[in-house]
Amino acid sequence: MRTKFLHIIKTTPVFLYLLPVFFVLHGCVEHYDHVPFKDAALLTGMYIGFSLLFAGLAWLVCRNFTRANLFALLIMAFHFFFGSIYDFAKKIAGDSFITKYSFILPFALLFFIAAFIWIKKRKSGFSTTRYYLNVLLLLLILADTVLLTNKMMKRSGPVASLPSGFTACDTCNKPDIYFILADEYAGNTELKEQFGFDNQAFPDSLSVRGFQVAKESHSNYNYTPFSMASILNMDYLKLEATNRNMSDLSYCYSAIENNTLLRFLQYHQYQFYNYSIFDFEGQPGRRLERFLPVKTRLITAQTFLSRAENSILFNIVTRFRSKAALRKLTYAYKENNERILELTREKATQSSNAPRFIYAHLELPHYPYYYDKDGNEQPFEKLTEGNQVNKAAYIGYLQYSNSILLQLIDHIRRSSARPPIIVLMGDHGFRHFTQPVEKKYYFNNLSAVLLPPGNSSRLPDTLTSVNLFRSLLNVQFHQSLPMLRDSMVYLKD
Repeated sequence: MRTKFLHIIKTTPVFLYLLPVFFVLHGCVEHYDHVPFKDAALLTGMYIGFSLLFAGLAWLVCRNFTRANLFALLIMAFHFFFGSIYDFAKKIAGDSFITKYSFILPFALLFFIAAFIWIKKRKSGFSTTRYYLNVLLLLLILADTVLLTNKMMKRSGPVASLPSGFTACDTCNKPDIYFILADEYAGNTELKEQFGFDNQAFPDSLSVRGFQVAKESHSNYNYTPFSMASILNMDYLKLEATNRNMSDLSYCYSAIENNTLLRFLQYHQYQFYNYSIFDFEGQPGRRLERFLPVKTRLITAQTFLSRAENSILFNIVTRFRSKAALRKLTYAYKENNERILELTREKATQSSNAPRFIYAHLELPHYPYYYDKDGNEQPFEKLTEGNQVNKAAYIGYLQYSNSILLQLIDHIRRSSARPPIIVLMGDHGFRHFTQPVEKKYYFNNLSAVLLPPGNSSRLPDTLTSVNLFRSLLNVQFHQSLPMLRDSMVYLKD
């Protein structure tokens, strides 16, 4: 058996099929607990399929499996490691011409043509290269297998106790809790000072309905995953840097999935319903499916196709005037918002013996600004890239969002068997400024809470997002959580 194995490693170009296994396995190790096994297996199978396709096409010309597989390996390696190489080049060369896609794509094409000609014509049979690549990838796979096994063995089981610092409240009233997140909903201070728009009518409408609206509120982070990780954990994040690097982003997704607030509520027998864009254990986020499995995005984010999609897909679609593809990209948030609103309304009409925590994350008034203030749909041309800086369109969509949010709140209150708690807030302020502004405006947001009748407790008028649920748990569940310092962490692109 050992002799046969060594013979295969020395004579068969299995490196082409080991590379996808290593790439996906390494991604699973880096982002452990965020990529389901079936999704990782499907992604591996898809990559192996493409590897076979490229190798088959190359074999038609060179009629040699080792040469064909070696050329296919170059293509797949370019795809897998493009992001890391590109980021390194950006650090060295900045925004020079060699980091522009107008240079990278033609250069890559010429490179692959030259590489194919060299591989085809070289007299060597690549036996040493074949053996080296096979052994190298096997060793890398073995190392990652050991690391993944170690993580699986150390994985903690379900948390059956209260988070540290919290106390049980078995006699507390446990109403349903609706957490409605209006993405990029700016606070009234920012709206007045940066837009010349007074939104006071909306907080007044909330106050009439019994909400406590913070007169001055701001988030602690200026990007959604970071802000939500902090809000749901009621604490500041332990970040490695002050930009949105993949390590910190993965940390945020992990902190959201296993957050302190949800563990506290589930200890108190709350059922959880995830109508958000984020993944929670057993409840994936509400996002439109793409060609690749959704939960593998942390692995595929650095690949060539993923980077190209983020950087040049919109331009390609626009240049070739593929209106169908462009419309699909443009209206994705709209379709997701409509589905989340429908699910939240349905849940409000359903009775339950157990208390419920419903997290509805709406991408509004977040760009694209689909409607004007009167609910008229904006023309498609006003929804394309570049229009996020249109302040008038943002204000119109914000006013439309006000009516949608009030309708949802009224439906929840009217349909609920018992008076619920409703938390309405923005995760950060408006960010798409064309001129430099004070960084505080990136954080100024909306915060409002409706407590059940009979609870006369008051939340602070000046509120930072990290303290919102601390305050709520103190007044509703008799906790004694201290308020954290007021701080804003500005994250650069």
